Parts: sequence; structure tokens; C-alpha cells
Amino acid sequence: MVKVSVFLLLPLLLLCACSKPGDGSARRAHELLESGRFEEARDLLDTSLKKTPDSAALRQERLHLALLLGQPEIAAAEARQILRLNPKAQPYRRPLEDRLPAVRANALKALALDPPDRPNPGSLIKAGLKDPDPTVRREAAEATRILASQEALKILRSAAKDSDWLTRATAARLFGQRGNPDLIPDLFRMLQDADSYVRRFARRSLLELAEKAKPEAYLPSLNSRDRTTQIVAALALVRLQDGRGAEVLLAEISNPLGIERVECVKAVSKLVDPRVVPVLRTATGDQDPEVRVVSLIALGLLQDQDSTPLLKKISTDPAAPKEVRLAATKALDLISRPSEKP
Repeated sequence: MVKVSVFLLLPLLLLCACSKPGDGSARRAHELLESGRFEEARDLLDTSLKKTPDSAALRQERLHLALLLGQPEIAAAEARQILRLNPKAQPYRRPLEDRLPAVRANALKALALDPPDRPNPGSLIKAGLKDPDPTVRREAAEATRILASQEALKILRSAAKDSDWLTRATAARLFGQRGNPDLIPDLFRMLQDADSYVRRFARRSLLELAEKAKPEAYLPSLNSRDRTTQIVAALALVRLQDGRGAEVLLAEISNPLGIERVECVKAVSKLVDPRVVPVLRTATGDQDPEVRVVSLIALGLLQDQDSTPLLKKISTDPAAPKEVRLAATKALDLISRPSEKP
């Protein structure tokens, strides 16, 4: 009977021998967190950490609590403390395997705020991009900002093909922020995405990258069969002070069904091209008041003296919308000012 009791007590004795100060409280805190009793867990952790501030187990549970409460900044600070206590620790391993997608997503946010030296953050981010929950995959894409360009682009190119439209849109936005002209072909492909949100971010990134690219990156897309691709390429070229897409933009302005007409008017007003002013004059009578307004202002910015009679007529036309009349008056004022050209 005594032998049996000893054998029964042996596992308990071994557990006590292996346990460190604070481990018992950490296990209790974990149970409280799993049952949703956050305030009790917080009180227990605060009290226990005052007694054993160097308990990595307690800090791991405080990290867990911060992730549950959507506080990645606090979680990142706790992860740093854990690594200070044990440089070989992996504070994000358990959170990234948590049953709750919100915890996994917040773990990636925290990771990006203060990346650990090991394991390689890139490996954790790649794993996050394979998560079954799209929220986590989006955070994995966002976290690529901490990675070197080539490693980040490989992950983002995978995100650009994700089944979740918002993850693809995130990739399109981050492509632009990377500032790498090599991504221009990827973004032109994303202009064909089934989701309008993805297409919007792809368009924006293509125009952002124009500031760091050469015209040759956009010229091939002027010959695309897709009208949107042609227009975005032409708009980007104008940002590069290249007017080789002017014909595309002028045709879009004249197309009553065009969806980029206002932007096209703004763009062509920056070009030195004899075809621009006649098209703008015609657009001052467009059915779309917004197109009329920007066309009038464009004529004023170009200081086209020959358009003065037309502008005067529109400024006093009682049938014209108020904003159109005001725009014509503004254009006349711009024309009357001294030219800023040398």
C-alpha cells in the first residue's frame, strides 16, 4: 500500500520539482482566460507578477490577455520581456496557434510592432498567410512591412492571389507603398480583378509608383485591349510629364460613358498639346456638371485667352448650374492674372 502511494505521488513530486515560481498562478490565469473571466485573470496576473516579476509563464499569460483584449502594443512589450528573460523563448508560437482568429491576427500585429530576432519573423508571417481565417491572412500581409523587399514581395504576391478580396486589396495597397516599379506588371494584372475594391487600390498604387518609375514601365499598357488599363497607364505617364497617352485621355473625356473623365480632364490640363483646349471647350457643355466644372477650371489654369467669350457666356447663363457659373467666373479670374510662365 505504501509503495502504491509513492508511485501515485511521484508525478506530483516531479511536477513540483520542475515548476518555477509563478507557474501555478500562470496555469490558473490561463484557465480564467479560457473561460472568459478576463478581469479575474488580470488581477491574478498583476498580483503574481509583483511577487515574481521574472516569471516568463506569467508574462506569457499577460501577453495572451493583451491579445484577447485587442492590445497588440502591450502584447509586444510583454513579448520583449519574455525574450529578455529567455532569449530562446518563442512568445508568439502559442498565440499564432490559438483557436481564436482574433488572437492569431493580433499576434501578427504585435509581431510587426516589435519583431523578435528569432525565429525569423518571415517564417511566422508566411505561416500566417496560410491561416484558414482571412482576417489573419490580411494581418500577415500587413506585417510584411517589417521584411526586406524581396522576402516581402514574395509573400505579397501570394496575398495578391488570395481567395479573400480584402486580402487581395491589401496586397494591392502595399504594392504601392513598397515603391518598387518592378511591381507595375503585377498591379496591371490586378486591374482585371473581379472585385472593384481590389481594382481601386491597384489603380492607386500604379499612380503612386509613377513617381519612381520610368515611362517605359507604362507604355506597353497603352496598347492593352482593356480600356481601364489604357487610361491608368496614360494618367501615370502624365505624372511622368510624358504626353504619349494624351489620345487615350482625350477620347475618354469625349466619351459620355467614361468613368475616369474628371481625372482625365485634370491630367490633360498639364500637357502641352494643341488637341487639349478644343476638347476642354467642348467639355464645358457636358451633361455632367462635375466634368463641366473641372473643364472650366482647366481652361482658366491654361490661361486660354481665346476661351474668354465662352467663359463669360457660361458665367451669366441662368440655365447653368450654380457651381458651373462659379467655375466659369473663377476661370475668367485665372485668365486675367499675369502668366506664371517664364
